[in-house]
Amino acid sequence: MIQVGQYYFGDSGVKWVSFQLVLTPAYPRCYLRAPIVGAWPGLPEAVRNVDAEVKRVTTTVRAGGAVIQVTIWERYTDLAPIWQRVRAKVADAQPLLPQGTLGPFVNDDFGRVAVASIAVTAPGYSMGEMRVSLKEMRDRLYALPGVDRISFYGLQEERVYLEFDRPKLAQLGLTPQGVIDQLVKQNVVLSGGQIAIGGINASLAVSGEVRDAASLRALPIMMAQAQGARGASPAPSISLGELARVQVQPADPPESAAVYKGQPAVVMAVSMTSGQNVEQFGVALKSRVAELEKLLPAGFELSYVTFQADVVKREMGKMNQVMIETIVIVLGVVVLFLGWRTGFIVGMIVPLTILGALIVMRALNIELQSVSMAAIIIALGLLVDNGIVIAEDIERRLAAGEDRKQACLEAGRTLALPLLTSSLVIVIAFSPFFFGQSATSEYLRSLVIVLALTLLGSWLLCLTVTPLLCYHFTKVHHQPANDAQTYNTRFYRGYRKLLEWVLDHKAIYVGVMTGALAVALYGFTTLPYDFLPKSDRVQFQIPVQLAPGTDSRLTLAKVKEVSGWLGDQEINPEITDHIGYVADGGPRFILGLNPPLPASNIAYFVVTVKAGTNIDVVIARTRAYFAQHHGDVRAEPQRFSLGTTEAGTAVYRVSGPDHEVLMNAAAKIESALRELPGTANIKNNWDTRVGRLDVRVDQDRARRAGVTTDDIAAWLGTRYIGQSISVIRDGDTSVPIVMRGTSNDRRSTADVGSTTIYPASGGQPVSLAQVADVTLASEPSVIQRRNLIRTVTVQGQNTAYTAQEIVDHLAPRIAAIELPAGYAIELGGEIEESAESNASLTHYMPFALLAMLLLFIWQFNSFRKLIVILATIPFTLIGVVIALKATGTPFSFMATFGVLALFGIIVNNAVLLLEQIEHGLSEGLARHEALVGAAMQRLRPIVMTKVTCIAGLVPLMLFAGPLWKGMAIGMIGGLALGTLVTLGLIPLLYEVLFGMKWPGSKRSHEAVQQPVQPV
Repeated sequence: MIQVGQYYFGDSGVKWVSFQLVLTPAYPRCYLRAPIVGAWPGLPEAVRNVDAEVKRVTTTVRAGGAVIQVTIWERYTDLAPIWQRVRAKVADAQPLLPQGTLGPFVNDDFGRVAVASIAVTAPGYSMGEMRVSLKEMRDRLYALPGVDRISFYGLQEERVYLEFDRPKLAQLGLTPQGVIDQLVKQNVVLSGGQIAIGGINASLAVSGEVRDAASLRALPIMMAQAQGARGASPAPSISLGELARVQVQPADPPESAAVYKGQPAVVMAVSMTSGQNVEQFGVALKSRVAELEKLLPAGFELSYVTFQADVVKREMGKMNQVMIETIVIVLGVVVLFLGWRTGFIVGMIVPLTILGALIVMRALNIELQSVSMAAIIIALGLLVDNGIVIAEDIERRLAAGEDRKQACLEAGRTLALPLLTSSLVIVIAFSPFFFGQSATSEYLRSLVIVLALTLLGSWLLCLTVTPLLCYHFTKVHHQPANDAQTYNTRFYRGYRKLLEWVLDHKAIYVGVMTGALAVALYGFTTLPYDFLPKSDRVQFQIPVQLAPGTDSRLTLAKVKEVSGWLGDQEINPEITDHIGYVADGGPRFILGLNPPLPASNIAYFVVTVKAGTNIDVVIARTRAYFAQHHGDVRAEPQRFSLGTTEAGTAVYRVSGPDHEVLMNAAAKIESALRELPGTANIKNNWDTRVGRLDVRVDQDRARRAGVTTDDIAAWLGTRYIGQSISVIRDGDTSVPIVMRGTSNDRRSTADVGSTTIYPASGGQPVSLAQVADVTLASEPSVIQRRNLIRTVTVQGQNTAYTAQEIVDHLAPRIAAIELPAGYAIELGGEIEESAESNASLTHYMPFALLAMLLLFIWQFNSFRKLIVILATIPFTLIGVVIALKATGTPFSFMATFGVLALFGIIVNNAVLLLEQIEHGLSEGLARHEALVGAAMQRLRPIVMTKVTCIAGLVPLMLFAGPLWKGMAIGMIGGLALGTLVTLGLIPLLYEVLFGMKWPGSKRSHEAVQQPVQPV
């Protein structure tokens, strides 16, 4: 009944557990943005002083705006109070900002992941018409349970532009400011109080508001009054449309835009609340969107650019397939070795353990995603070993004539502690991943928990379910007369001869193994290191950057041209979908994705290809297209990465106070990167200098003319970019009214001095040239600071090398760069992230090692046995290095996880082998006889466990994806060679250590006793 209940609730766990592709931890970053000219005095310092939670503050300053990125240490997970303190610090620093600054605006939602990105195209409709329909659709979609946030990308807000006919204004004795003052006073909605009507209070609403462009054009503007002899005559008026051109259009230049398959589009990004089942939410979302699409005007078309539910379904289906294949392989190997009856008994542990783990996962709110599923797959080959040990011991006892019930009870009682020790050792080996405070540790934390659940669940089931099944179903076999007959097969005879040779030639065997270890350690240092591999998504990305300062209209034109090429099916038949974002990076649809920060000269493409396509071929073709047709554009077609940094990219950071010194050092690093064959996408994040017009105000002349510096800045801004003066209220939407210069005025840069300046005090207007001098200058296109220090970042990619290999090749050149005091060159990108993750692990590794040592001492009460176990662990690296070298696979962060698993497996086998030796000694056998006998008894279980683990890892290696491939290959190699360690080195070390005369100890089992005669 208990097992039936476990099956039922386990299945319920499968249905109700939250399905994700990967774990979605808190995103420890927020962004501050504001349209500020120049530096932000005091603000970065204020943010940096938000207690000890702030890990890094990065400042990006461009002409017309700046962004501060605040990164919190990964150990802090409750981010809301921290962001609140950031806002408080920003408010405190507000007085330090330039007068009139709007913001800074704190965005702590930057880490939201869109489960769906829906491109909406509507040929023939204006952006204003699209906005009305899409906002109504958004409001209805918010009613869907599980929807967290819906954001629009590429939705260009409309403006009402006023372009005054200045000569006509002057002819009529009007000024732009006077006209604007009249407009503002008329375009208001005010309360006139209340009036009682029939005992009911009714409000009095006084309104002269402008409701559309037509009413704005008809707005009467009063001209100067004509004075007569008998007093004032009514002032004549003229409509605003006669004084200015009134035009309704999207923001010009566009703040952002989106192009879907060559058509202007708006992207609607839908994010989901945490804890939801992505597949179920995706089905509900698609159904609701299909319903709402019918309510949209004719001509609106909706297309899914990214849909995470499909990705999750595909990846989880792949992991499910891998799990099924692994289970079948593991059970097949067990049955092959043990026969169908015993194989069935041992194999029952597998489904019961998985179902039990799902129950606990549901209780602990652990999502079922690729990482947690991989933990189950990895554990499959390990957890059957417990059942094998118990089942074989019970069969041995039954064959020796013990009572069936007594045999089942004694097997569990005698082996419970050794099996618990071996399981705990594996769990402790992985504990640094659980306690680590890096982003990678958080990503892998569920793997550790699920692995612990399956191993400890297996231990519990092998002590309860396995004896129960053995009691009812195990068949008693005839016991041979002695052990010599039991092991009188070619397999056992061959191993015994080999073991006897090893024990007789200890120096040779130890020398060979030590030499092999030394070679492996050297080979390990030469292995290429790849922190996290690139993704195998059927999509790739194209970050595009035009010359610094490029107008967003030119960027939009370039995106449309590239979009046309991407959509050409004759050239690119593999491409099924693509979208380009202008002056923006679009939504974050992958947790590790870092879209480019908004800028007028940047664009970002997401390209989808057919399943089974060789993406690298399409990327190479795309790169060649940009090189041939857009040589002035920096484009970087590349796969997506599984980490938060670009895989395979070497990143250098140069920091210091002086701009010229930094740029010179950056140029030398770029030169070194170019000299390495195959290196591409070489760039720095400061770019080139851009032009600037300096307006030097002569305060004496300005004072005489009655104008101020504020007046000059305001009217220059009005001429070239426009000034918001009022709004048109359209329902619940406000459309800004923007006064700006005519198209000729905005295009003309040679006559900046002719700009008319109207004093706010009401004096006569003057030209800019009368009060200021205009000179041509230059400035950095962008200035980056990292933790308040100016920092330029240089990076490059190479298809033939990993990031670490690039750094190793360039190390002499970089070391030769001479920098003054106060400057430094550091490594960034995936190498820095890897170092942080490894540092987090190494911090907790000594504690894990201490816990294992204490566990061994408690289990064995012997330092010599402890030395035997610890001395064998490093030798597992031999197989790992051979396997990785033979397949040309880099050593990744996940391979570290595999190495720890190998250590646990070797220790597990060592513990059980030593326990078997002690059992033989307790029965009065000589040390050598007990040693050889224990090795013979553990031979089949050890070989079976190794073969089971190796075979179970093959599907993970072949089909689970690039994240797990390196780990699986390393584990397979380590397991194959680890057999030599367990079956050869451990008996040898035991023979040596327990054959020595230790001071103060007695040799209880003398080596002079006769060994067991060979068969």
